[in-house]
Amino acid sequence: MPIEEITRYLHTDTETGRKNLHMMLAIHCAPFLKGMKESTMLTLPRKQAVELAELAAEAGLNWYFLFHEDGKDMVFLYRREAFLRYVKRPDVERFLAERGYLEKNGSEAFLACRILGELSRRMNRYFHGKGEFPHEVGVLLGYPARDVEDYIRLEGRGCLLVGYWKVYHNVRRAKRTFAAFDEAREQTVREVLEGKELHQLCN
Repeated sequence: MPIEEITRYLHTDTETGRKNLHMMLAIHCAPFLKGMKESTMLTLPRKQAVELAELAAEAGLNWYFLFHEDGKDMVFLYRREAFLRYVKRPDVERFLAERGYLEKNGSEAFLACRILGELSRRMNRYFHGKGEFPHEVGVLLGYPARDVEDYIRLEGRGCLLVGYWKVYHNVRRAKRTFAAFDEAREQTVREVLEGKELHQLCN
């Protein structure tokens, strides 16, 4: 990653806040921006979170404010139709149903908001010391359900590979995915350095 170029980019003019936001998106959310994942999540100062919501609307992306604390927001970004198709996959649907995110024979109306509303409730409980961290968020971020299940069951121990998530199954496929994610990040950082904004970064 061209750190010197990134630093120079962030200090070229008075729009540092907006530049910083785009660079954070490139570094932390590139696989999502490039259409390789249905969702992503990041924590931002309130002012940047509000700006992100405005930029996301322009780019045709959806967002959900999961949690607010000490002037910062945890923002879940997603593409609604792709996200709904993903949560209806048999392995994902089973995982979410077993953990109380889906009602048996429940309506599909506002399904994404209901799932994210439950995640928000659990995040709030955790950050206020009233519950455990909802590790199932990994599945909502597109990580393989089997890996997340074993991560929860084994409390993060005994994984075969560490990358964008802890891998317990199919290391070869995970390595390919990690490499593709790295490539997406490099490409997206380069595009931000060239001056592209959020709507131009999305595939």
